[in-house]
Amino acid sequence: MTKTMFLPLLLLLLLSAAAASTSVSTECTVSTMDDYPVPVRREVYGDGRIFDISHRYTMDMPSWERKDGLGRFLWLPASMKNGSLANNSLMKLPTHSGTHVDAPGHMIDRYFDAGFDVDTLDLEVLNGPALLVDVPRDSNITAKVMESRLMFKSEYDSSYVGFTTDGARWLVKNTDIKLVVSTDCTVSAARDNPVPVRREVYGDGRIFDISHRYTVDMPSWGSKDGLGQFLWLPSSMKNGSRSNNSLMKLQSVHSGTHVDAPGHMVDSYFDAGFDVDTLDLDVLNGPALLVDVPRDSNITAKVMESLNIPKGVRREFDSSYAGFTTDGARWLAKNTDIKLVGIDFLSAACYDHSEIILVEGLKLDNVPVGIYNVHCLPLRLLGSEGSPIRCILIK
Repeated sequence: MTKTMFLPLLLLLLLSAAAASTSVSTECTVSTMDDYPVPVRREVYGDGRIFDISHRYTMDMPSWERKDGLGRFLWLPASMKNGSLANNSLMKLPTHSGTHVDAPGHMIDRYFDAGFDVDTLDLEVLNGPALLVDVPRDSNITAKVMESRLMFKSEYDSSYVGFTTDGARWLVKNTDIKLVVSTDCTVSAARDNPVPVRREVYGDGRIFDISHRYTVDMPSWGSKDGLGQFLWLPSSMKNGSRSNNSLMKLQSVHSGTHVDAPGHMVDSYFDAGFDVDTLDLDVLNGPALLVDVPRDSNITAKVMESLNIPKGVRREFDSSYAGFTTDGARWLAKNTDIKLVGIDFLSAACYDHSEIILVEGLKLDNVPVGIYNVHCLPLRLLGSEGSPIRCILIK
């Protein structure tokens, strides 16, 4: 008798698939939605529960050392109008454009050589309680200014000014702050022999990183050879630049762990402007259920029914490397309150973008099933039908 294997599925509904490959359904019927869909762009979600403090990417947004702004950052080499099954954008961005985070290797070359990249940043520091303060806008942030403010472990500043050297040193010496925003300062040369640490679990099991690490050989949709080179270093400290500044290019925004906007599979929604910037952050962030589904078949209506998903569950993750069949997707929309589904394969096969937000390429192996808080944040790519996304589960 063959034993059925199960994989974790996150019910937000986020479906995740584990490390075995099975065939994935490729045909499904997708509704064309309303005749005249209208996208909504917001900064505040959930009646004030969530504030989006990231900038929307546009061609004219300010960009470091560029007088004319960011410029073009999206192309559409594969579109439904030219016969493709879906719209697939190509993205090219300087990594320090828009709202971004700096790794130690940005300003300290020995840290760059040692491998201290953004994948080594501590997610426990980047996710947790924070204090938003205002500082005087008529001067830089000195030690005197810092001393006058109530400090917390994480701090955000809304003053459009930068740290002076003594202000930065006061911060390190006199507070417990580990997360802050700065624009211009002198940085210490750090330790002699730094060693980066890469993790999937943070805070003694409180936080699970369920996003895949980008590598040149990771699977990529439509490519037999994998993702290929995706980072270049046009400006480096070794060639005389003040800092290391990478350029990132993804042949498809649907590479690695990513989210699909309605315009990915429904061309009328693409034309109407339903890009990743219109996705509901209230759906992408909140309580979620991680469940097991069989790995030996696609996700049919029968499989969905057997999970006994309670009403009220809005998010689910699945780790089975299996895809939805048409009846499975329809059963999900008709019989549950799920608005977010995650899967660990590059495609969930059949689903209806009008009802459910889909996150693909999750990393759910070795994550215990159960209830979590999920946090998934896409880049605010104006005009893009998909985006790389960082997803974490918090107990």
